[in-house]
Amino acid sequence: MKTRFLALTILTGLMSPAAAVAQKAPPAPAATTYVASVDPSAFHKAPLEHKKLGVTVSPASVRLITPGVDKFSIYPLLGPPHFGEGITRRWNYVLFFPVAPGSVERVRCRMQIRFERQRGRYSVTVSEVIWQEQSCADRVAAAS
Repeated sequence: MKTRFLALTILTGLMSPAAAVAQKAPPAPAATTYVASVDPSAFHKAPLEHKKLGVTVSPASVRLITPGVDKFSIYPLLGPPHFGEGITRRWNYVLFFPVAPGSVERVRCRMQIRFERQRGRYSVTVSEVIWQEQSCADRVAAAS
């Protein structure tokens, strides 16, 4: 009886640190801020690229595309990529932003989204957002 009690006490003592680690809450994720870079050389010249229709969006909705966002979360915001890229690590878009709220005039911008798949994970996430022009990046960064 004493050996059973002693064995049970030892096992309980050994399991306590493991149970404490398992019950430890994961750290809260850091607030994601919009980060984008500008690199005109990242954009290839496509035939009839200047005639691409693109999509008209608000800068605030594009601001939601930040590193760590799932690849398929972009479809509801912007739709499929505009240059026929399907299974690639880079999607290119032509976006039109209103010059002012309620304005009919639009500004044309080119954006590239780069993706990565972290080791051991299934989903592909955004690693970087690249703009062709600084004015477009500034417009999205200023959106609230």
